[in-house]
Amino acid sequence: GLVSAAYLQKAGLSVCVLENRHTVGGAAVTEEIIPGFKFSRASYLLSLLRPFIISDLKLKEFGLKL
Repeated sequence: GLVSAAYLQKAGLSVCVLENRHTVGGAAVTEEIIPGFKFSRASYLLSLLRPFIISDLKLKEFGLKL
């Protein structure tokens, strides 16, 4: 969703991104799913983020650290 919003904004459209969950951060949130164990969904999802998108949107210039 954020990648799509970034490309729509880059194309000159006005974009509003809303969070549906009780915690802001989407897939980047670390949660305690099982008591005593914290999990990050980002580790899997980052593997799906293509290097072209990272460079095209200049994400490292905006603070992306992998």
